[in-house]
Amino acid sequence: MPPPERTAIVAGLMTATTACRICGGALVLRHPGADAAPTAESFSPTCHTPGAHGDLYACATCGTVQQPSLPSGRELVDLYRDMRDDAYLDEERGRRATASRLLDRVEAHAPRKRRLLDVGCGPGLLLDEARSRGWDVVGLEPSAASRAHAVGLGLDVRDATLEDLDAATDGGFDAITLTDVIEHFDDPRGALQCCAALLADGGVVLVVTPDPSSPTARLVGRRWWGYLPAHTYLLPRRTLKGLLADAGLETVDEANLRRSFTVSYWLSGAGERSGLAGKVVGAARRVLPAKRLLTLSLGDERIVLARRGVGVVSPQPARVRAAAAH
Repeated sequence: MPPPERTAIVAGLMTATTACRICGGALVLRHPGADAAPTAESFSPTCHTPGAHGDLYACATCGTVQQPSLPSGRELVDLYRDMRDDAYLDEERGRRATASRLLDRVEAHAPRKRRLLDVGCGPGLLLDEARSRGWDVVGLEPSAASRAHAVGLGLDVRDATLEDLDAATDGGFDAITLTDVIEHFDDPRGALQCCAALLADGGVVLVVTPDPSSPTARLVGRRWWGYLPAHTYLLPRRTLKGLLADAGLETVDEANLRRSFTVSYWLSGAGERSGLAGKVVGAARRVLPAKRLLTLSLGDERIVLARRGVGVVSPQPARVRAAAAH
């Protein structure tokens, strides 16, 4: 039995969060979480400690899993400003390989290879890969540490969020990438509407995000890696496509994401999340080539690519608040 004060907290959240912010459906507590307040350190991309999130609620209608205890607006952005992840670039080679495959997909559908915006660009690896292919690139990144690395690569990366951009003066992008980002927004619907307004006619937006409706997520349950302290909204595939359609964007491509990491990184993640399988993972780590890149899909991250039609007037949100980290 939880202590009385814990019961009161959960009851209070249930009362305050009865409606899903995505579709208005009823919310049900799926996984109770920790009481600890979110910190910049817990928002680091490589922080995957099981159970460190707050209470997670699932919408009975659209299936979105949400963490309503997180702050919103500038308070949320400020957490990302202070966030740093010194371990992120340990896997730079694999992260660049993954980014390159995503760019292949973008270039198969973009109207031209001209202007690309990467939202929540982190240290700028995808932007750097895109620039080497001939794109004129711009990044948005609130984290001072990540932004400094990207600027050190000679990239145009701004201390800004989507709400800071104006479609009339900043728009006309042929591609916008949201890689491991939309699950960090406090208004995913408004963010996608903003992206649609920033696209040129025929421009494409690529979204990569964990899918809580995937068989993998359902099988792993509360130890699934997607349940993180920094994730505000985890959108099922169908819900994401619906939000894209509402923003005037037509889905033209979708697939499971294939990531490239070293064998050591994959095994570390498996050991962290596998519980009783930890001894088996430890033995495998001792015999397998730790630094070799391994590319695979766990089937629980979805790539969705959508296009803005010619002459389409996309709905403009009154205010879009977004914070993101790769």
